[in-house]
This record gives sequence, structure tokens and C-alpha cells, in this order.
Amino acid sequence: MPYAIVEDKIAEISPQYRGELLAFIDFLLYRQKNSVSVNGASHHTASSASRRKTARRPLGGFEDGFYMAPDFDEPLECFKEYT
Repeated sequence: MPYAIVEDKIAEISPQYRGELLAFIDFLLYRQKNSVSVNGASHHTASSASRRKTARRPLGGFEDGFYMAPDFDEPLECFKEYT
């Protein structure tokens, strides 16, 4: 795309939105800088980071049961005035 077209479009944007335009350009530059090319296709590093395996918790943990206070369902003291 010729720069003259880009300059014309920037000139059409009101000054109050030019700050947003600059922020968007910075975003695009950041995205371009942090992308990785794999087999000709661009992939962002954030997606590869999200594919990492998460630590799995071992199954179980309640073999011995658990304790629940007898007054578990009773309203709390601080909320008694609302009941």
C-alpha cells in the first residue's frame, strides 16, 4: 500500500483519535515483533505458551474423608440481621 494513501487516511482522522491510532500502530508492531513464522504461517508466541502442559494434581485426596462443622448451614453472625 502506498504511503500517500496511508497519509491521506491519517489526515482524515480527527486529532482526538490520533492517540488511539498511535497506540494501535504500537500494538501491531509489538504483535509483529513477537510472532514466529512456522512453515510460512505466522504463529504468535502467546499461543505456543498456552499449549504448555499444566501441572496435574494427583487424583484423590479425600480418601480419609473431610470434616464439615455441624453449623455449616447456619447464617453467619454478621448477617443475622438480614435473615
